[in-house]
Amino acid sequence: MQLNALLSAMSQDFADKADPEVLKIMMESRQQLENSGLHEQALATGDKMTDFVLRDASNGDFSSRDALTKGPLLICWYRGIW
Repeated sequence: MQLNALLSAMSQDFADKADPEVLKIMMESRQQLENSGLHEQALATGDKMTDFVLRDASNGDFSSRDALTKGPLLICWYRGIW
């Protein structure tokens, strides 16, 4: 299964099971984000970003420059505890 098809199936499964009020809030928030135009400022696949250093889970430094010496770097954000 292609990634896009898998993500679409997961999204539909979530929508089928989610509380309607929660789903409504999520859809309204997504629409507000799209209306804001912020997504047009986001980096696209293949764009270069500046080097950064962040604290890792062990309170150490994570350097994007160091990580890139080992291969491609995928950055993923998540909200964590709501």
